[in-house]
Amino acid sequence: MKKHVFLFLAFIGTVSIFFSCKKSYTPPVDTGFMYGAFIVNEGAYNQNNGSISYIDLDSNYIINNLFSSINGRPLGDVVQSFAVDNDKGLIVVNHSAKVEVVDMKTFVSLGTITGCDYPRYALPVNDNEAWLSNGSQAGKVYVMDLTGMDITDSIDVGYGPEKMVQSDDKIFVANSGGWANDSTVSVIDVNSRKVVKTILTGDNPVNLVTDANGDIWVLCKGKVVYDQNWNVISETDSKLQKISHTTEDIEKSFIIGQKGDYFNPIRLAIGSQGNLLYFAEHDGIYRMSIQDTQVPDAPIIYGKFYGLAVDPASGMIYALDAGNFTGAGILYRYDPHGMLRDSAQAGIAPNDVYFSY
Repeated sequence: MKKHVFLFLAFIGTVSIFFSCKKSYTPPVDTGFMYGAFIVNEGAYNQNNGSISYIDLDSNYIINNLFSSINGRPLGDVVQSFAVDNDKGLIVVNHSAKVEVVDMKTFVSLGTITGCDYPRYALPVNDNEAWLSNGSQAGKVYVMDLTGMDITDSIDVGYGPEKMVQSDDKIFVANSGGWANDSTVSVIDVNSRKVVKTILTGDNPVNLVTDANGDIWVLCKGKVVYDQNWNVISETDSKLQKISHTTEDIEKSFIIGQKGDYFNPIRLAIGSQGNLLYFAEHDGIYRMSIQDTQVPDAPIIYGKFYGLAVDPASGMIYALDAGNFTGAGILYRYDPHGMLRDSAQAGIAPNDVYFSY
């Protein structure tokens, strides 16, 4: 199989070239940056150097620092996540307490939404409306109006809300505990904007995906209790659990990870057909079918990764290495069988990849 080649450039700046004579990249006139993969780079804490890297999946060009190159200013401190609502991109910047809204064709800033204090993830719900999880302690989900660029409503949920997914007319919110602990998923009715059910899960759920059947899988990282000198007093299991989208009850529960390794898995991804689950543990990336009755014994990809994503079209596995969190991170791409295909330099502390098709 021919190996893909990644090309690196700084959009308006020096170009490094590998196996190609091309020295520039021009986005398609009709679509611009609307389609491709977007690497979320947190940046170094308190350094205001978080960024978004863009990958053109046809040419395999990578453009690092896309926002700042186009808008002429830093994106902010701790870029947490990215989402797309039609022709608008939503960049959630956690420590800067804002959501930058960009035009997906040009990546020019359309405005900044503030009024949040600990934003985590955005979820498009309706045209020009997206919901935002917020809160390191007692949490809220905010309703954002992407036309007026403001927050129009709030919904109380559990402690430290993180990832959200939509199934039919319900939004499922993982309450991670934030700086405390929680063990619930809040279920919100889209129309009434009310919490209609609270599901008891494993300790500190952080991530959610929806499978091919519409069922919701939740990754619970477990909790570690320390004394005043940061010695471990106790630790609970990490769990992977399936919530039925019809009964909204937990139907399956698996213990993942190992007590004593002090690594709480927080990355979960779903395969391109919606029937394979991927999660990152301390020794690598594991894969299991939604039909499996036990957790696999060994990872399909060995290594310690900070971020994980799966391309919904190709099934390629994207694994992200944050390095020392002060210099450039590395993106590794693996085929669906776990074979390394290529790698490329990303921004500082890459944590996720968003795919827009």
